[in-house]
This record gives sequence, structure tokens and C-alpha cells, in this order.
Amino acid sequence: MKEENIERLNSLFSNLKTEEQKLQESLAKKKSEEDMFIEGFRTLSKNLIEPKMQEFRRMLRENGFGCKVTFNEENKNGLGVNSQTNMKLQISRNVESNFYANDKFPHIMFVADKNLKRIGIHQDTIFQNGTGTAAFKEQKYTLETITEENIEKEILESIENILMNR
Repeated sequence: MKEENIERLNSLFSNLKTEEQKLQESLAKKKSEEDMFIEGFRTLSKNLIEPKMQEFRRMLRENGFGCKVTFNEENKNGLGVNSQTNMKLQISRNVESNFYANDKFPHIMFVADKNLKRIGIHQDTIFQNGTGTAAFKEQKYTLETITEENIEKEILESIENILMNR
């Protein structure tokens, strides 16, 4: 093979390796940012969201409603909002409900969208064999913009919507 063709091929291979390295570095950076966001959401859930949900849970139980608070990690093979990292407060009309036998209860769920780096709020007002709605609320938050006041307001509004849906 001619020397100039060898040089041309070597240059091509070198450029391809550089592009592959850039792609790998970009993917590693994106993964690192996603991991940092999810870690921030875990901390937010532990320090603010869960304590607020537990406050509402106590009041709901005192007034005859069953409740369950759960934190769920991302489910890699799942589809839908339940597959993303989330913190959920489920509500039942019966204080003795077995949340482990059935997972279809109305809820408010703070969902970490690692791709958009946003926290969405999913509200489901549908009791078993009933009517209602299940959808994300329009308002989205970031780790920097969500506050204890926002969390309390979102939980309260969802509980009102759930309990008013008879």
C-alpha cells in the first residue's frame, strides 16, 4: 500500500478513536449528572418529602383513612411513572387496608425525572371501582426550586382532590 494511503487510513482511524472517546466521555458525564440528580432527590425525599407525608399520614389515620408512604428506586425494566425513582403517599378509605395485597390506591407521588432533571407530581384520585383522574400536575420543580412549602401545598391539594372524589 502506498505510504500516503497508509497515512490517510491512520488519520481516519485516529479521528474515529477521538470521536468514540468524546462520545464515551459525554455519556459518562451525562450518567454522572443523572446520578447526582437522583442522589439529590433521595436526600430531598428523606429530609423533606417523607417527613411531610408522615405528618399528613398521621392526620389521615386519626380521621379513619389508611395510608402508606413508600420510596421506590428506578425500575430498569418497568414502564411508566412507577419505573422512575419516586416518593409516594397512598390513601385508602379504610384505616385497616392491606396496601401490600393491592397497589391500586389513590396517591400523590413525587417523581424524579433524571433525563430532564425535574421533579414531577403525579396525582391519582381513583379509588377502587371508582371514577377520578390520574395524571401529572402541570407544575414541575427542580432540586433548587422545590421547598418545604411547595411540598406541603402539593400534598394538601392532592389529598383534597382525592378525598373529595367520592
